[in-house]
Amino acid sequence: MMKSLVLFLCLLPIFSVAATWESVESTHFRVYYQEGTADPTSILQIAEDFYAELPQLTSRMPAGMIDIWICDTQKEFQAFVHAPIQDWAVGCAFPLSRRIVIQNPKYIALAKLQLVQVLRHEIAHVLFGQCTRKAVKEIPLWFIEGIAIYFAEEWVPSRHGTLLKHIFSKSILPLQELTRGFPRSQAGADLAYAESQDAVRWLVEVKGRDALFALIAELHAGNNFDTAFKAVVGWDLATFDVRWRESLAERYRWASLFSNSYFLWGGLGGLALLGYLVRRNRRQRHLNKLAQQEDTVDTFFRT
Repeated sequence: MMKSLVLFLCLLPIFSVAATWESVESTHFRVYYQEGTADPTSILQIAEDFYAELPQLTSRMPAGMIDIWICDTQKEFQAFVHAPIQDWAVGCAFPLSRRIVIQNPKYIALAKLQLVQVLRHEIAHVLFGQCTRKAVKEIPLWFIEGIAIYFAEEWVPSRHGTLLKHIFSKSILPLQELTRGFPRSQAGADLAYAESQDAVRWLVEVKGRDALFALIAELHAGNNFDTAFKAVVGWDLATFDVRWRESLAERYRWASLFSNSYFLWGGLGGLALLGYLVRRNRRQRHLNKLAQQEDTVDTFFRT
């Protein structure tokens, strides 16, 4: 790895002085950071390990470094993004310019997220965007985010809970409403991310991982997303949307019991009663055994 000192003058109005940045490079990544903000070596390791996991994407990318900027403060992060972004966001990717901006890892931890997942998610955006750059403007946002979550292998328990809540309340958003943007509120965005994750995961379940990469290959060739999706998956987007939403109740039927208070408390009560009966039966058998032993003369005392 090569280490150098970079003097970066922020031209954004919130900075009145120059900020001194250091940079560290690996084969495919360059990390910019300020002293004491993060461990660049571990970040490069995470990035390179993830890069090696996706040759189906990286083999279709033009050569070039991916820059990762690690901001010290939230204010600095928002300035570097230089675009409208939610206050709760911790990372942002610019796939076509191969640039990633993330929050200070300490802030990411305070947001109850893992640095590894954030890095993998944003890198997935860059890899996918570079691979499909000829058609990237036509790809629905739900698919872009779902792909990033799928490749990053993210697991956010609260996101799963959000999906279940909206399944049971029958308030799932059609994917068509998540084509060009997500809700601005954190609650709405959480649902959008949860739906995106589940939709792509279900696509892989019913059509296979090979179909996903076949679709990416079509996009890499510059084909229209709608046309490529129908050719590879066999459904148009509207049909996929309907079938995916229909699958939710069936796939998460097991969880519906816990969403109904009558079933929940009834089930808990039934388990408690069953436990009591088992314990009582076990105790009665033990007492019967002791009684039999008392009626039997030990052979040691026989003459």
